[in-house]
Amino acid sequence: MKLHNARLHALSRRLDPVWWVVARALRLRRDDGRGNPESILVVHVHLLGDIVMLIPFLRAIRRYYPKVYLGLVAGPWAQTILQESDLVDEFIPLRAPWIVKGQGLLGLRNLVGAARTSRRRTWDWGIDMRGDVRNILMLALARAKRRVAYDFSGGSALLTDVVPDSGELRHIIDHHVTIAEHLGMPMSAADRIPKLEHKRNSGPAATLERRVGFHFGASMALRKMPVEEACALLLSIPDRRAMRLILVDAPDTRELNQAVLHRLPAARAANIERWAGDLREFMDFLAGLDEFFAMDSGPAHLAAALGIDTTVFFGPHIPLAVRPLGHKVTIVEHRNLPCRPCDQYRCTNPTYQACLRDIVSVTPQAV
Repeated sequence: MKLHNARLHALSRRLDPVWWVVARALRLRRDDGRGNPESILVVHVHLLGDIVMLIPFLRAIRRYYPKVYLGLVAGPWAQTILQESDLVDEFIPLRAPWIVKGQGLLGLRNLVGAARTSRRRTWDWGIDMRGDVRNILMLALARAKRRVAYDFSGGSALLTDVVPDSGELRHIIDHHVTIAEHLGMPMSAADRIPKLEHKRNSGPAATLERRVGFHFGASMALRKMPVEEACALLLSIPDRRAMRLILVDAPDTRELNQAVLHRLPAARAANIERWAGDLREFMDFLAGLDEFFAMDSGPAHLAAALGIDTTVFFGPHIPLAVRPLGHKVTIVEHRNLPCRPCDQYRCTNPTYQACLRDIVSVTPQAV
């Protein structure tokens, strides 16, 4: 199973009769696409880390079906992350309104546009990676012949294949592996590690300095590093001439970084740099680091996939389901807090963000 919004999924389940009506209206068949595919459409509209965790599954498709035409419905960031990998033939960009909030009518237009684009080609297989009925509906609208997914939030009437689930909480990549096995594409343990090859754009020449990056933000407020903990982490790093400490200034971290630098001793703050840029430039930045400290967020997954020595701080979520996988990953968490995992929207502990308080003093765990 996956951690999910139980109330939302319960509501989706009540709509199951509707999906049977939709399946009849679209004249969907349940016995198509059983031969080797010539085209595959994958739907995965979540954020940066989810796209990184999708890489092993895409590589499995390429290994078993090297000549297949592979399309991916995903946020526009997916093309930036994957453009050098040659894993995807066609990107169908979608800022899904249930993922990227606040788009208003633009979000609906994006959704309609992606659905129309997906219908320009005949897809032998359609695969949703999340078990999300909204994604499953997109497979149905694209008229993929074989439609494969979990049905965590319903929609089985729209599928030809409901992927069985053990009911155990597992890592997201383990869920992907089960889908791959269902489709006759077994993956070894080594196959499950996301790896990104990245050619850096022209930039400063390599030096003997050790470059250490920090990203204290995350997509959800409860995952962000508290200011005092960020200060404690920076002060724990030896102040050496050959060491460059660099804060990532993303839209969700600029104010936090400013507060951190304001609280640090002036002499120490003066020696800490700040970096800003777009996603492509961020991948260049990460590729040039020796070490990276991050929260439970997409940048941590990117750094791990690029082979950077990465330390990840987990707060309200638990690493079992979503930790970055790699050979140089260290996890830091408070393991025995009864309030973890929470819904990540509302802190239920009497001490706000107790899961990230004194986190710098916790013994790291190599994974």
